[in-house]
Amino acid sequence: MRMIILMMLGLTVLMADFVKKGETVHDSETKLVWQDNVAVEGKEMLFSEANSYCKKLSLAGAEDWRLPTVEELQGIVDLTRYDPALKRGFHFAASESYWSSTLYADDKDRAWDVNFKSGSTEHNRHSYVYYVRCVRGGK
Repeated sequence: MRMIILMMLGLTVLMADFVKKGETVHDSETKLVWQDNVAVEGKEMLFSEANSYCKKLSLAGAEDWRLPTVEELQGIVDLTRYDPALKRGFHFAASESYWSSTLYADDKDRAWDVNFKSGSTEHNRHSYVYYVRCVRGGK
C-alpha cells in the first residue's frame, strides 16, 4: 500500500506542469516563469503602462520580465475551470482581462487580451485598462 501511494505521488509530481515557487509559477513544459503574487490582481493598466511595468519588474531575483504573448497567456487558461479559468498551480488572478504583447494585425492601436473569468480571447484598444501578469523565459 505504501508503495502504491509513493508511486501515485511521484506521478502527480511528474504530471504537474505548473509549480508554485514563492511569487512565481514555473511551467515545466514551456520553461516559462510566471508572476504569481498579489500584484497580478491589484491594478488595471493601459497597454503602454503594462509593457513598462513588466520591463521594470524585479521579482524572484530576476529583472528580465516582459508582457506575455497572447499564445503564452492562452497556455495558462484551463477551459475546464471557470472564474478563474486558470491552470492549477496559480494562486492569484482577477477574473478579468489581462493584456498580452500581441498587437492586432488589422489595427496596431489594439492588442489581444485574455479574460480569465471564462478563458476567452479578444482584442481591444490600447486606451482600455486591463490587468497584467508578467512572464520571463521562452522566446
